[in-house]
Amino acid sequence: MLFSILQSILFLAFFWKESLCAAPLFSGLPTERSVGESETESRIIYQITATDPDGDAFACSIDSIAPTWGDFDVTYNTLISKWTVNTVSPSFDYANTTQFTVTIACDDSNTTPRTGILTVKVIDNDLLQFTNMPVSTTSFDASITGAGTTLYTVSATSVSNSGLLSYTISPMTDFSIDASSGKVTNNDHLNRQIASPADLWVTVSDGTIIAEEHLRINMHNVNNVPYWTNLLTPQTITIAEDTASGTLLYSLTSQDNDVGAALSYSMNVNPVTDTTKFSFSTNTLELRLASGQSFDYETRNFYNITFTVDDTMASTTSILYVNIQNAHEACYFDQSLYHVTAPEGASGTGSMNPNFVVSDYDGTSTYSYSFLSFNNSNRFAIDASTGIIKYAVHYDIDNSAMPYLVYLTVICTDTTSKTGTSQVEITVTDVNDNAPSFSTASSLLTVNQYTSPGTTIGSAAPTDADSGVNAEFTCSGTSAVSAALTYYQIGSDCGVYLLSSPDGTLAYGTMYTMTITAVDKGSPALTSTSTVDILYKELTTTTVTTTTTANPYNFWDDDGAVAAFSMAIILASLLAVVFLYFCIRCCYTGLCCGPDPCDFCNWCNSRNCNCCQHRNRPTRTITPQEYRNPRRADEFDYYDKNFDSDYESLKNEELRRPRQLNSSSSRVHGLRDYPDFPNSQSAQLTPSNGKMVEPGRVVFTRGRPLPIGYY
Repeated sequence: MLFSILQSILFLAFFWKESLCAAPLFSGLPTERSVGESETESRIIYQITATDPDGDAFACSIDSIAPTWGDFDVTYNTLISKWTVNTVSPSFDYANTTQFTVTIACDDSNTTPRTGILTVKVIDNDLLQFTNMPVSTTSFDASITGAGTTLYTVSATSVSNSGLLSYTISPMTDFSIDASSGKVTNNDHLNRQIASPADLWVTVSDGTIIAEEHLRINMHNVNNVPYWTNLLTPQTITIAEDTASGTLLYSLTSQDNDVGAALSYSMNVNPVTDTTKFSFSTNTLELRLASGQSFDYETRNFYNITFTVDDTMASTTSILYVNIQNAHEACYFDQSLYHVTAPEGASGTGSMNPNFVVSDYDGTSTYSYSFLSFNNSNRFAIDASTGIIKYAVHYDIDNSAMPYLVYLTVICTDTTSKTGTSQVEITVTDVNDNAPSFSTASSLLTVNQYTSPGTTIGSAAPTDADSGVNAEFTCSGTSAVSAALTYYQIGSDCGVYLLSSPDGTLAYGTMYTMTITAVDKGSPALTSTSTVDILYKELTTTTVTTTTTANPYNFWDDDGAVAAFSMAIILASLLAVVFLYFCIRCCYTGLCCGPDPCDFCNWCNSRNCNCCQHRNRPTRTITPQEYRNPRRADEFDYYDKNFDSDYESLKNEELRRPRQLNSSSSRVHGLRDYPDFPNSQSAQLTPSNGKMVEPGRVVFTRGRPLPIGYY
């Protein structure tokens, strides 16, 4: 019984170990490889690909070889970081052995080793080998070696020459090999290489046998990889949950040993959805909590941030782990806006319960309530424990005395003094709390014998301090004397109306008293009353004489008179200017200046004005026209005797002398006396002295004939 129990324990322990610790796993086995019978060199015939699921270190070895031992081994190749199967100074004999079965085992010392089978076939009288490998090339200047440069040409031979040789290379990220010619070239500029030398593995196949060999590419002036000096290995920082936005979380520094290298930086956040929580400056290399952002421990408490520095040829990526530390949380409401309604009322009334629901991530269950001092909060009071809201003043919304809709900010405060906020909307409804009010308890109205029925003789409309429907009302009237209702009526609009004329039915001086009742439309309705005395009295008429006193006429108040006066002033000014012009002309040029013969030459000569100088102009000859009717011989004797052909020039010098005036007068009066009329004072002519000899021609019959210029 005890033995069975021990067996079970051992089995369970073994099973537990096997389930928790996994053996290394092979990839690619079982498989087969071929070698030539003439092969004598130690070389790689197979690269083992194996991994340990637990990440444990492991070692590989040959577990067995059939049918013989000694021509193969397994070693770790540091150049490719793999375990390889190799020939060891082989001496194959195709006649005796055509293939080998090599069992490979890999052990991590925690579990039973896992094995894999490699079958190696021997090819009769054949040998495939490299003729110029392994080799280490000359050093290339990485700074000037462009892409596609031939770095080396691999060659190999096959004894059987069974087919064309084909080349491959690994790794193929940075280098390539021509499959037929064996030329090895670089895929990109060598200045992007970050390490020298570069170790490559070249494989050649003739279709049957596969051979592998090492090729080393040497370089100098390779690019120096930029790196983070303070993030060479992953770093971890711890940040408080309540850290303020904009706070510096980590400051990085980078390095590139290539002088003048231009570096670029980038950041990636895991999870990607929270990338906006962080800001990374590529100038200062500072990591900060982004503006307007905050951490929430309860939502996420860990971030994985990678930073990359790149010089366009190589880059380095490092990791920063960010842990969020829990902090005291502020309380919060379950709603952002609450609604309550209450009628207007006195201080201490209202009792509005918004039913606040407050929580706290810290598990706090005790909170206090208060209002933010703003927007009518002084008119309300809130119970710090229950959150019940009441009026702090007599709250009245009638006639917009106070707002009927109020938004208040309510604050919750937990035991750590952390606060949260929400809003509450308070709607205050109107209450019919004011009865209609008359301005006076009683009033007096009068009517007379001339007042017409239907006339409004007065109004006693009250006022109501309520608002809306509560402020609306109707009126009615009664009287202790029923006869009053025959003549007077109170309308629903509170107006007092005359129903019928009291003329001839009521005595002057009769007065009735009516009671006016006003009822509002609120619920419940409120009423108020007032009285009005209506007196019937006689109206007497008195003739009034009105005396109208005419205002004296004022010239300057008459617009027409002022306009006429202005026109007269303008006209007088123009006449004055014309008169002044002729005065100036008279003073400077004389009265006789002009194109016609001068009538006052003697006067002009005495003033030396020289205005008659045209008399001295050269004479012109005028040939008289012959008339059809011959003239008398003596008709122009006087003219011929005293004038030349130009009638303006006198022949007789005597006639040009001035005639002496009468001694009785210093000037000539009456008809003008011309000097070229001899004895003109005694030989005055009248119309009766002339006669018409032909149309357009007059001849004087009295006195001497006149010159032609006077006809």
